[in-house]
Amino acid sequence: MTEIEAPAGKGGDGWRVGCTSVLALVVAGIAGLAYASVDSTYPDVDPEKRARRLSGYSRDAYAALGIDRTVEGGYVDVNDNNSYGHNDCYPDGLFSIADPPVEGAYRLYHEWTLSKVRKAEALPGLRGVRQRLDAKGWHVTEYGKDKQIEEWSVRAERDGGYEIHVTWEPEFQRLTGFASAPCAMDPGWPEKKREEEREQGYSGSYDGPTLNFPPALTPR
Repeated sequence: MTEIEAPAGKGGDGWRVGCTSVLALVVAGIAGLAYASVDSTYPDVDPEKRARRLSGYSRDAYAALGIDRTVEGGYVDVNDNNSYGHNDCYPDGLFSIADPPVEGAYRLYHEWTLSKVRKAEALPGLRGVRQRLDAKGWHVTEYGKDKQIEEWSVRAERDGGYEIHVTWEPEFQRLTGFASAPCAMDPGWPEKKREEEREQGYSGSYDGPTLNFPPALTPR
């Protein structure tokens, strides 16, 4: 309500103040409900176990490409990569983006790249991945060419919050695969962190799980 809209005459200022107070209370109430709905509880999942599951999804999708090349485990650059990574996890809720990450929580992903892939290999390969994912019970959410950024991809998801996508970039002649898992708590937290602090004298926030490189991706 603006000052022009407020009733004129005696008591007008009081009405404006009262209106503002009511609005403030409403906003505060909404914020309170949002924070009350926050749930930062994630299931305890061993990072090694989750990593093996993601690697299995990636290996299955890679084999479906039908390309007779192997991607060794490790990271060299954006054109030669087969590695794990993780993102922070935040409490669920309307204002979660403003909250600090949940200590001990991680969102694991597996990413790989294959360079020097021609269109004649890439497009039939993506079709094979789509068919494979569909046969394995994944819900394919995207398949084909994105005209805006000139790339072809197949994307899918499955129950439990798992996602996977494989993309071919014609500009770089590069295939990229990405599989991700939902957020989970590291069962070793905070014991592992305390151990590090004792051994290294370092004190800080949770840095995420430490994992070895994934196994090689091999053709069918």
